[in-house]
Amino acid sequence: MRRHIFYLLAVPVLAGLAACSEKMEWDVDGESLIHVTKSDVLFEAAAGNGTVVFEAAGEVTAETDRDWCSATVDGNTVNVSVTENGSLEGRSSQLVLRCGTDSVHVTVQQIGLRFQLSAGGEIVTGSDDEHSLTYDMSSNVPLTFEPDGDWFSVASDGEHLTVNFKENTSGHARIGILRYSSDTFSDSLKVTQYDFDKDIAGPCILTFYETAEGEGGLMVLNAVLSRTALSIPAYGWTIPVTFDSEKARFTMNNGSAMGTYQGYNIYNTVLGGGYYTWSTSVCVLFPLGYDAEAGITFFDMQDAGTWTYPIECMMFYAFNGAAASASAVDSVLRLYAPSIWRMDPQ
Repeated sequence: MRRHIFYLLAVPVLAGLAACSEKMEWDVDGESLIHVTKSDVLFEAAAGNGTVVFEAAGEVTAETDRDWCSATVDGNTVNVSVTENGSLEGRSSQLVLRCGTDSVHVTVQQIGLRFQLSAGGEIVTGSDDEHSLTYDMSSNVPLTFEPDGDWFSVASDGEHLTVNFKENTSGHARIGILRYSSDTFSDSLKVTQYDFDKDIAGPCILTFYETAEGEGGLMVLNAVLSRTALSIPAYGWTIPVTFDSEKARFTMNNGSAMGTYQGYNIYNTVLGGGYYTWSTSVCVLFPLGYDAEAGITFFDMQDAGTWTYPIECMMFYAFNGAAASASAVDSVLRLYAPSIWRMDPQ
């Protein structure tokens, strides 16, 4: 399953776009046998046709130096055709018109593919009811959309994308893939449907390994999850979290006071690069996922990139007072690959 999906942006073709550029070669008398009077060879990413109009003192031939660009001569006009550009990068081809010993070079330019959606890189709805959501979209190539499941469908008029959700009675969050493609390009978006109170909140388990190698097997702590906290009742600990409904993920800030253990104050910290930190400017993410085979809604920890070092694990750390170097005692628990699991109701 793809966990992150990002959307496409327009890419400038070349610095200083121009409709064409010409390079003439002259005959021995200083007068050109051919010159261009009009050109229309700046293309969008979609396949298209353009023209170059010329005046010449004799028969003219035309050729290009790229196989995606072709040219034919019809009277005093060169008909130029380009195939779809399935790349995000712009591209160019040289069109050469020849008349006797003289020639003219015209640059044919084609913009890279662009697809923009106001939803961003994924489509998320926080309702299990039957409903529709409509987003603004733009694309410079015709696109075909294909959902990977029957619980949502889409329709597009080229300027808007409407996603139709069926009622979710599965008892868990649903995650699907919306594939979109053109003649030469394909990509996909993640589509998520959930109801927080029905599909996420409530009893869960916090799973982890005590070592990076997974020695000792998977460890489990019973927990309770809400929009603002992950509670571990057996120890009376509460870790503050924030749920982002538009991205369907939790943010857990580092350095939060969780409670006490054997007279010490316990804070959640992170370890990386041989160092640990209780800095509150550091955070980790827990995005929503679903394992259909196991019937588990899960939130795997992800490094948010807010610390100098890559985060290796989360730690519950004991301090003799407020979190500070002078009061640091030791790690109570190390949690490698921590994940929050919620089982489907039986």
